[in-house]
Amino acid sequence: MADDASRPWRCFWAVPLPDELREQLASFVADVRTQPGVDAAWRFTEPEGWHVTLAFLGAVEPEAVEPMVARVVTAVAGTRGFEVSSCGLGGFPRGNRARVMWYGVADERKELAQLAAAVHLASGIAGEQAFRAHVTLARSRDRHGTSLPATAMKMPQGRIPVDATLLYRSHLGRGPARYRVLARVPLAAASVVPSPPLSAAR
Repeated sequence: MADDASRPWRCFWAVPLPDELREQLASFVADVRTQPGVDAAWRFTEPEGWHVTLAFLGAVEPEAVEPMVARVVTAVAGTRGFEVSSCGLGGFPRGNRARVMWYGVADERKELAQLAAAVHLASGIAGEQAFRAHVTLARSRDRHGTSLPATAMKMPQGRIPVDATLLYRSHLGRGPARYRVLARVPLAAASVVPSPPLSAAR
């Protein structure tokens, strides 16, 4: 898909999952989806796109991306990398009537929340709601919500290294959203490492 520089881009900052954890979680989700009625009740996200969102930006003018990235580089300079633990299945706003099914991320020392706050500020947006780290697995097809499915398979537990924040552009259309990495900003660094477009976003 060719870029359209004349229209705003739908962007967000996030931390990707490590490959091993992504594979384990994909196996768990595949097991969940074998249950009768689950696929009819939920729209599942693609494992390749799983991430922990730090800041959803919405529509961003293309010419505003480069200066925004520069501000984020400055904002996270000196911030050391860290890890967070992950485990558990839950739903927003509650498990028995969930509109979003999520995989949990524990931010015991609030390091992820602090990083999210810095990225929000540098991106020029205010964090209107309390930061709740999670990975979105599926969205209910019923706007009123759906009860979370049960599974006999053990939920994977893992660690997510946070050594950079990535700026993504999402492409919406038929089927799951497709993501293109626009920039990777390492922690404890004062430079940005550009990332090539993902093949699915071309």
